[in-house]
Formats: sequence, C-alpha cells, structure tokens
Amino acid sequence: MAIQLSAQQQAVVDCNEPRSVVKACPGSGKTFSVAARMARLLRESNLSRHQGIAAVSFTNTACDVIKKELKDTFGYPNISYPSFIGTIDSFINTYIFLPYAHLVMGCDCRPEIVGTEFNKWYDYDASKRNYDRTKIIDPNYFVDKVSFNLNGEPIPLATAQEFNFSWSQMRNKDGKYRKDVKDIIETKRIHFAQGKANQADATYFAYKILNKYPSIAQNIVQRFPILIIDEAQDTTELQIAIIDILSQRGADSIMLIGDPDQAIFEWNTANPHLFMEKYNSPDWFSLDLTENRRSSDKICQLANSFSGNAMNSIAIDKDYAEHPCLIGHLSTPESVNQITDDFIQKCNEMGLNESEYAVVFRGQSFGETYFGLTNNDNSAKQNSPWVNGHYGVRDVVHGKYLIDQGKYTEGLALIEKGYYKITKQVRYVSTSTIRKEIAEVGFRSYREKMLDFIRKLPSTNKTLSNWIAELQREGINLMVALRKANVSIESLFRTSNQELQQARSYLRTIHSVKGMTLEAVLVFLSKRAVHTNYTTILNDSAKYCIHNNEELRIVYVACTRPKKLLWVAVPADDIDCWRKKLSL
Repeated sequence: MAIQLSAQQQAVVDCNEPRSVVKACPGSGKTFSVAARMARLLRESNLSRHQGIAAVSFTNTACDVIKKELKDTFGYPNISYPSFIGTIDSFINTYIFLPYAHLVMGCDCRPEIVGTEFNKWYDYDASKRNYDRTKIIDPNYFVDKVSFNLNGEPIPLATAQEFNFSWSQMRNKDGKYRKDVKDIIETKRIHFAQGKANQADATYFAYKILNKYPSIAQNIVQRFPILIIDEAQDTTELQIAIIDILSQRGADSIMLIGDPDQAIFEWNTANPHLFMEKYNSPDWFSLDLTENRRSSDKICQLANSFSGNAMNSIAIDKDYAEHPCLIGHLSTPESVNQITDDFIQKCNEMGLNESEYAVVFRGQSFGETYFGLTNNDNSAKQNSPWVNGHYGVRDVVHGKYLIDQGKYTEGLALIEKGYYKITKQVRYVSTSTIRKEIAEVGFRSYREKMLDFIRKLPSTNKTLSNWIAELQREGINLMVALRKANVSIESLFRTSNQELQQARSYLRTIHSVKGMTLEAVLVFLSKRAVHTNYTTILNDSAKYCIHNNEELRIVYVACTRPKKLLWVAVPADDIDCWRKKLSL
C-alpha cells in the first residue's frame, strides 16, 4: 500500500485523530485515499463482528469507484454487512428515516420516500392559477418543491420562477407566514400524516429523530463507530447537523474529505462553507491533498491563477507541452460547431477516441441552442401521451419496457403498482398497500393474477399506439392520448442523457463530468451565468471569488477535468475579461 500512496495520501490513510477533515485539490486521488483508508481500518481496527465502517459519498458513481478500488487494489471484493458503502441519502434513509420517521411524522405506517417527475404522488389542480394565469396556486403543486431547514422553516427546492411568491417575502408584516406559504406547509403535513415525504424531507426528519431520541443516534454509532464522508463539500446544513449529532453521541472516528472549490450543488441546498468551518475549527484536525495526479503543469497553473490555490502537478503528463487555449465564439450554432469540429480534429490527431475527450457546457439550454439536443421538459409535457386521471398506464408501459431491457425487478415493481392504480383508480400506491393486497387475496392467487396480466402485455419494440391496439385485442383497454401516441415506446423512456450518449457521447454538461478524468476537454461558456453576466463576476474580484461564487466554481470544475488538452471557448466580446482571469 505504501508504494501506491504519496506522503500526503498516506497521512490521510494513517490519520488516527477522532475528528479530521481533508481538503483535496482536483485530481489528488481523494476517492482512492478513501478506499485505502477504509482498507487499512478494515484490516487493523478492533471492531466487533457486528460493527462496521460507513463510507458515504453523494453519488452512486463515486460509491462504485470506492468499491472498485477496494476490490481491485486492496483485495476486498465484497464490502457488505456489517460495513456500508453508499450515498449519504441511502445511509440516512436506511438507518434513520425509514425505520423511525413514524415517531416524528405523525403517521401510523412505515414511511416512504416518494415523488418523481412523471409519477406524481399527489394531485394538484392545474386550473387554479393566479390573477394573470401565469402561476399555479394549488398548494399540492409545491409539496415536492419545498422542504424545511434546521429550524423547521420552509425552504425552496426549485428555482424562484417555480413559485407564485417571493421567498424573501414569505412572511407578513406581523411575522406570520403569508397564506400561500402557510397553505403549502399545511398540505405537506397532510402528506406526512400519510407517510409520504420527499428526500429533502427525509433528511429533515432524520435530524429531528436523532435530536429527539438520543438512543437512536447512540445505536447508530455503536453499529458504525467509524464514518468516512467523501465529497463532503456537498453536504447540506441538515446533513452536517446529523454528522455532528453522531459525533456528539460517541463515534470513534469521523473523517470529512472534499474540495470546497468543486462545490457546484448549492442550488440543491448544499453549503460548502460548512466544510470550511470544520477545516478551520480547532476541534477538527486538518489535512491537505495538494498534489494533482491528473493534469499537466500548464493546466494546473491556469487553475491556480483562476482559484488562487497552490496545487502542483505530479501527473504522468506533467510536462505535456500544449498550453491551454482561449477561443472566442460568436454565439451562433455555426461558430460553436466549427470550434467543436476543430477540437475534435485536434483530438483525432492526438490519437484520442470519443471516450477520452469531452465538449462541455453550462446548462442544457446551451446544448439545445447550439447542438440541437432535445431536452425541453415543457415540450415533453405538452406532447405527453398520458391522460390525466388514468393513473398507472404509464407505469405498466414503462414496466414492460424495463422487462424487455432485462431489468426485471424494476419492471415488475412498476407493473405491480400500475396495475393496482388502474384497478383501484388511485394516483398513488405505497409498497405497504401492495403488501396488504397480497395478504388479503393470498400470495398464490395474487401471483397468478399478475402473471396472467404480464403475459398479455405486448413487446415494447413498437409505437405506443400500436402497443395499445395490440393490447386491446387481448381484451385490455388502457387509455392514452392517441393523437400523441404515434411515437416509439423507447423514445418515451429513454432519458435525454442516454440519447445524448448514443448520438454524440462527447457532449456533456459540466455537472455531468464532475469527478471524471479525461485526456482533453473543450469548455463552452455563454455571456450570462444564471443570475448575472460573467463579465460582471470577472470584473468585480472584490465581490466575486471562487470561494463565494458557484458560477466560478463550475468553470473551475470544467477546467480541471483534462490531463493534457484544455480549450476554453467564451463569447468573443468577453475574451479580454477571461484572458485576464485565466492569465492567458
């Protein structure tokens, strides 16, 4: 192990401080260090047979990397009970929310985490709109767009444009919530009483559980005395509060590891400043990983000038001669695609294939405007073949599609719920309700009924209208909007990312390449960030810096992905501002 690790990484692996926080630069091998630390602790710690190590991150992809390193590098092929490797959401759900949330939610059933874009678990009246008909005012519309903070105050989970009021004015002059906010809170409480909560709510209730029932927190740290939190810069206020409670209740070892300059999920209530509070706290032992094993020295120099950091390259391609390149585009599809073609030609000359380079951009709208990528959610909803009130039809079709793709477990579960919705004419069905149904009719009878239904479902390698017609010949009538159903079933359930991968796999959003290592990257930026123009951000360094501005961090993440080749394309009018900022 010592041969594979740098001195900085070895310090992370060997750290015996009970509370430690590691600030890791891009390409420093922090996930590799997490795996190495876990391997060392599995080998050397004196845990009982029912005690384990919990290693959590924020995406399944990052968790899979930890598992792969443990298997391929450190000889641990299958990490299972009593240890845990998974997302922080799955950890909270499995060990806190699902078994105990009934204690604080006011429901008399096992809670469920629900809420998806296409399978809404509540009804709202789209005809209920404000005075100029531009905003929906039915409070049910907002239950998936609102949750609560540490103090129980409502907080938004969607953009400001989604709401019919301003969050900065959610209280009246007397300090009480205005009526529309009060109605949303009351509506959410009704759903909570039925055991239904979204993921943000689950985290909120998990915090309340640990706060109210200290014995539950003590049981968790008894089970997992060692915790490692990867990508810790993306923690929310509530997640950090949960970690603090586990710390106070006697966890033997907690290590946070991340990079606040790569925190690009503040829109999802993440707060990188909480990570830095730990890093600067005298109660936490601080470590640094400043060696970039990914990028050339020239790319690291650009990143340092942009961020003010001092990472140094120790990469195999450290001395690669190609300088990062700043290019002006004309904000037209012709200009953007010409630069893209030039970049791809350069990659071909370097002997790279499509999996080794990426053309990245800020936001799906850029891909729609300049590359013709279709990801217009509003258009998809307007052209949706699913009929309001005929709940379950989409589930059945989607479930059969998944089965035809070899995903039997997911497909059967969807068909099961869809069948229940259709027969009972309900919009939402919980897993516990399905279990009650099976208990009432008997497992054998229930299974025979479901298998008979599934056998009648045609293959999904056709249009939806043809599928419905074929199903009608089997005596089953499912309602869809036939005028909108002359589309292939595959196109209805293939995600936009999958379409993108199949068409031009090198086209990606910046958020989607976070954590990736590539040989070459072309970064496209528009004139405007989300809230203001980039020139405003770049020209006011006293107000905007990478430590307090997510838009700058997003650019930083994009520029630190490649090993050898980095091109940055910005609007031609702004090129001088970017040249100064990037020291080019």
